[in-house]
Amino acid sequence: MNGTLTTSGWVDVLQTLPVMLAGLKYTAVISVTSMLASLVIGLLVTAMRLSSHASLRVLAFAYVQLFRAFSTYVYILFIYFGLAAFFKINMPPVEAAILALSLLNSAYVSEIYRSAIVNTDHGLHEAAVCTGLTRGQAFMHATLPQAARIALPSLVNQFVVVLRDSSIVGVIGVADIMFVASKAASVRYLQFEYYTAVACVFVLLVFAISKVGDYFERKLAPP
Repeated sequence: MNGTLTTSGWVDVLQTLPVMLAGLKYTAVISVTSMLASLVIGLLVTAMRLSSHASLRVLAFAYVQLFRAFSTYVYILFIYFGLAAFFKINMPPVEAAILALSLLNSAYVSEIYRSAIVNTDHGLHEAAVCTGLTRGQAFMHATLPQAARIALPSLVNQFVVVLRDSSIVGVIGVADIMFVASKAASVRYLQFEYYTAVACVFVLLVFAISKVGDYFERKLAPP
């Protein structure tokens, strides 16, 4: 009965677990691909933000503000329904979800990069230039390692945000773990059991991501 916890309800969840874990593959692919794309796009936007050309700085600033202005839900619907209709293309739901999450999170990643670079010890950069390195080489060998250590905790947190936001991609028909659980919960009237199971899966994923982030943070720590 709805609203009543029973052992059979949890048994039902366990029986559906293989299907839910199959949906978890979509969650993993979308989250990881979106984060990797965000890292690349964010780096390009950061380079534009720090450029000596005013037009590039203005364009990058507008990009960041645009993709920080609205919710993930709005962007996913806009890209899957609005953008696809405008350009008359048939965009698959998974690709639409990855595109939306990549563009949205790249704006936040670019700000993480920019903040990390600004807060590095610029004296080390200048010292590297004085040893005969070009400014590009000095950036790669002196500034970038510092920036990576500074940015890593925030980038790990941003990956958690990407993972969390991926839970709404079912709104455009992606059969991720949340989509599968929602359908099963509605049919079987076991909302508490199914949503609790999904919540536990996400807690475990976030815990794993945090532990991996801690490991790399220790590896990047100066001796």
